[in-house]
Amino acid sequence: MIHRHQLGQVPAKPHTAFYEGDKLLMEQCVTREGFEGPFSILYYRIPPTDETRVEQMGVPGFCPFEMVEEQPLHRRHVKTQDIRADGDFLTARRTLMVNSDVQIGVCKANRPADRFFSNADGDECWFAYDRGGVVESVYGILPYRKHDYVLIPKATPYRIHPEGGAGTFLVFEGRGYIDIPKQWRNKAGQITMYAPYTHRDFRAPEALLRFDEKKHGKGLYPLVIKKDDRLTVHVYEHFPYELVGWDGFVYPVAFNIHDYQPRTGLIHLPPTIHLTFAGNDFVICSFVPRKVDYHEKSIPCPYGHASPDCDEILYYVDGTFTSRKGIESQSISLHPAGVPHGPHPGTYAKSIGTRETQELAVMCDTLKPLRLTKFADGIEDKDYHFSWVRRENEGMGLSK
Repeated sequence: MIHRHQLGQVPAKPHTAFYEGDKLLMEQCVTREGFEGPFSILYYRIPPTDETRVEQMGVPGFCPFEMVEEQPLHRRHVKTQDIRADGDFLTARRTLMVNSDVQIGVCKANRPADRFFSNADGDECWFAYDRGGVVESVYGILPYRKHDYVLIPKATPYRIHPEGGAGTFLVFEGRGYIDIPKQWRNKAGQITMYAPYTHRDFRAPEALLRFDEKKHGKGLYPLVIKKDDRLTVHVYEHFPYELVGWDGFVYPVAFNIHDYQPRTGLIHLPPTIHLTFAGNDFVICSFVPRKVDYHEKSIPCPYGHASPDCDEILYYVDGTFTSRKGIESQSISLHPAGVPHGPHPGTYAKSIGTRETQELAVMCDTLKPLRLTKFADGIEDKDYHFSWVRRENEGMGLSK
């Protein structure tokens, strides 16, 4: 919900007769919060309501997923780099951590998508780890780049085509909006001039979908809908995503993490200064290459932190983190509320004198505790919690 956008043709007034030739088009209003929230108005050649078959479906590890019964309170390290690519953008999804506000998972696809998907449980935020591609949705064609965030509104029919048919993603599913934080908007709804990005950084769909038998197939067209953590397949005999046009505030957008404008202070600033998107009781932050603290005695390495109200996850993308050892690209660390966390032994003093960092990572803070799924438990580094224990001849690194 960035700003109003229009693609294709729309009538001068909504809810009025609109023809393509002599054919009356079907208007559909996509409204959030009943009729009180953001909305878009779409104009279909064929009404999107004439499914010919409805049936159940499951994607084990994504929907449904199983929870670990016993969840000890300790720091965790989930090694998503160990997951084998298997499936398309839907069947390769795996849910790793959940609470009642957000579900966090990954997708390692290795084949093209032959179906569309609609998440009626909430907004989604996809982070493209390794390559770009194209999102096809009812709103049109949205190219995305490596390291893009792609925000997909709740109940949007879409599918993802990574370049070459394969791609790795970090995926957030919010129970509600995932949007620009309120503090980055002014009273008129514009992104403020002191926000870490501008309206110009966000990219909308570029062209409407047009039916192509070679690309979309001939015959039946399945749409998989997720609601209440259950999947249902709705089958159409016609291609149901051809629009003449649409306008409004509800549509997918892409934003590249390298367009994020980081902030640096005289001394170390808290990680929430990197705030990028906000959901219901959770936030998504972006750590990007930047200059670091410039006080003559500053310690760029993050301080030890006790956060009794928030769980924190970090998805490591690229670069070297001043505070961590033994973490690789695609690792996810979870530091739960109630257990202090901080820099690994030796990294605190070592960071003194550092003038810039090349780290690239995505962080999520949640107010409600996150719980691991059985799939995540199977790829967890069980020794991570004790990696702060100082080994022989490895002190705190505090000597001058």
